[in-house]
Amino acid sequence: MDRKRIGLLLVIIGFVQFFITLFFILPIPYLYLASLFMMFLAVVIIGVGAAFARGVDSSLDVPSDDCYYCKGTGKIKSGEEFETCPRCGGSGLARPDDSD
Repeated sequence: MDRKRIGLLLVIIGFVQFFITLFFILPIPYLYLASLFMMFLAVVIIGVGAAFARGVDSSLDVPSDDCYYCKGTGKIKSGEEFETCPRCGGSGLARPDDSD
């Protein structure tokens, strides 16, 4: 199952849990704190599911060690000839301040 489907499933489960807790468990006086905790967990599940469904979590991956400008080769094509990559200086390695 891909992440977008899992995300959509988590959003649906979170909404169901939230509304069941809100309408059936919250009115019971001795389960008040437990129901608030369950609603909080439902909101977290909805947020995580929405992040999965929208693909926001893909930016949390470990960054590549290769320079994004030259794709790790150290050279870029300028017209007909190859030149040293201005971003990495020809090393092919990503700079510490690269966020991409």
